[in-house]
Amino acid sequence: MAAKPNDLNKPELTNTQDNKTENTLTENYFAVSVLRDFILPDLLDKDTVELLYWAGKNLSRQLILDMQSLPELFQKAGFGKLEITKQTKHSYVYTLTGPEVVQRFDTNNDDPEFSLETGIIAETVEKTIAAYCLGTYTVDSKAKRVSIKIQIDRN
Repeated sequence: MAAKPNDLNKPELTNTQDNKTENTLTENYFAVSVLRDFILPDLLDKDTVELLYWAGKNLSRQLILDMQSLPELFQKAGFGKLEITKQTKHSYVYTLTGPEVVQRFDTNNDDPEFSLETGIIAETVEKTIAAYCLGTYTVDSKAKRVSIKIQIDRN
């Protein structure tokens, strides 16, 4: 999981107050990336994916989020650009893109994990619609984007 040399220097870091382009990273990206992609996997080892998912759910509970606030939170936190791309009675599908996501694919040799983000979304949807939700994600290494599916159990 070690970063390739110079990977963190590819896109230019910008102040979030500036007019950002699609090729720039938020200033929060570096701190988030170091914790999520290097320190926590070393500490949590094989339990990283599960623990980050539940940490995301817990974080959502503490932040008192609703579904409309998710895209802004993701941008401010340096997670990337979040958009809802499909909604049905039984699920929501979100797409996560942007330079932060591309950088994570590059840094993690096309195998990044997005369980923290998935947990945040799952819990936020659960609180918003008052139904149990479970989140899963799939990565598209070629397009360097992530699809996050939230399954709804209305029983």
